[in-house]
Amino acid sequence: MRLTRLRVESGFTLVTVMGAMLVLALVTAGAFAAVNGDAQESGKDIARKQALAAAEAGVNDYVFHLNTDNNYWASCSDPAGVSDPWNGSGADPREWQTVPGATTSYAIELLPANGYTKCVKGASVSNTVIDAGSRSIRIRVTGRSQSAHGTVYRSVIASLKREGFLDFLWFTDNESTDPQLYLINTDARPTNPDVTTWAANQTTGCARYYRNSRNSASYSGRYTDTGTSLRFNGCNEIQFAPQDVVKGPLHTNDELLVCGSPQFGRGPQDQIESGATWRASGGSCPTANPNFQGTWRPNWATIGLPATNASLKTIAGATYTFSGRTTIQLGTPAGKMTVNGVAMDYPSDGVIYVQNSSAGTCPAYNPVGVQYNTTATQYCGDAVISGTYSSSLTIATENDVIVTGDVLQSATNDVLLGLIANGFIRVQHNVTWNTGADCNSTGTLNREIDAAMLTLQHSFMVDAYYCGNPLGTLTVKGVIGQKYRGPVGVGGATPTSGYIKNYQYDDRMQFRAPPHFLDPVQSAWRVWRYTEQQPAVH
Repeated sequence: MRLTRLRVESGFTLVTVMGAMLVLALVTAGAFAAVNGDAQESGKDIARKQALAAAEAGVNDYVFHLNTDNNYWASCSDPAGVSDPWNGSGADPREWQTVPGATTSYAIELLPANGYTKCVKGASVSNTVIDAGSRSIRIRVTGRSQSAHGTVYRSVIASLKREGFLDFLWFTDNESTDPQLYLINTDARPTNPDVTTWAANQTTGCARYYRNSRNSASYSGRYTDTGTSLRFNGCNEIQFAPQDVVKGPLHTNDELLVCGSPQFGRGPQDQIESGATWRASGGSCPTANPNFQGTWRPNWATIGLPATNASLKTIAGATYTFSGRTTIQLGTPAGKMTVNGVAMDYPSDGVIYVQNSSAGTCPAYNPVGVQYNTTATQYCGDAVISGTYSSSLTIATENDVIVTGDVLQSATNDVLLGLIANGFIRVQHNVTWNTGADCNSTGTLNREIDAAMLTLQHSFMVDAYYCGNPLGTLTVKGVIGQKYRGPVGVGGATPTSGYIKNYQYDDRMQFRAPPHFLDPVQSAWRVWRYTEQQPAVH
């Protein structure tokens, strides 16, 4: 009996063990299936990441070529690895390039702009590929990678821009005083050697960067009318004072001279770029601790100024090209402008050009005893402007732009104004002149200019800024770009003459430009916008 019970229990134990083994096998199979599925999904995810990395490598490849050759884009689809845009139908015509050291690859397509279907080489190539509003070009780069489930594709679209003058509230090529203003040191008396020629010398004078030993320059000469010796050491440099606030991005090809803790930028979105670094002004201001609210970028690449704005003359055409001193009253009559007393529509292409008159010679700007409306200056290609504009416009001059009143954007029109002078952009300062460089102001007047201003050979400044009474506040809403840094007053927050500065960046300039505004001759390309296109093109 006992043996029988034992046999029965042994059979039951065997069944139990076999059942447990079956359950364990099912669990193991399920776990293996789950792990295998995760492995497959993980492999696909890795391939997606690899495809995106390949696309980003293609973007970097194109940007590298642009920065090696600024005209790389103008070759359209000629360079190896660059294709015209493909709509995804039929056989894939794109050229694929393998990512170095990897098995992934990418294809680059140069996308057209302004309604064109592809980039077209030739004289008008820029119209077919550079967006007229943002001044950017676009590429689509597709990356591909292999997975266990097949080829994985990912496409990205990158908008690329060169750094330009409109990217900055404040741009200077040289942070020292304009050579023509050294006449103030000599009361505009004749000198030998000529003081302005000395100051403009890029090797031994002041028209060079501080890092190239501008601070070691000194002048020693004579007044030619008396034979008296004349000597002054160093170059006239303009510092950023403790109370200064730069309410936007900044770039200088030179370096910043700082007293105390001026603020640069509104926040991290504002780039603060220097061709070298910053330095303390010393002397009466021995300490400096600049307040970089923006992103500080020392030793940044140079942005090159064009030598002239003459290309804009061909755009303006005969109707909107004027010779000699030209007075432009914007907004009078309503919706139009008055040029030399004649009412005119705004130009359809948005450009006015004022050239020197061939009837006489335009004299060099004299900062000591400057006069307006004289017989001598009537031959100068100067635009004398004021008023409120209601249409986007660029005014370019062979000589100077002279601001005689507020220049304002219409409150009801989303428009932009560009002022581009070969010479100076000057704010008129009505004075009576005494002996030498002494003067008396004839009024106190705040002034506002809403514009992107660019001076290619000289400065943005206030006439007779160094004498007369304090004038109030000079407000600029837009962009100030200049060859040399121009002064607007003396005395900082409590001026003894001239204006207090209130400069504000117009953020629309990041995406838009006044008509045919000039680009640099030399600057770095960068990725401006970046987005993934879904689904990818394949």
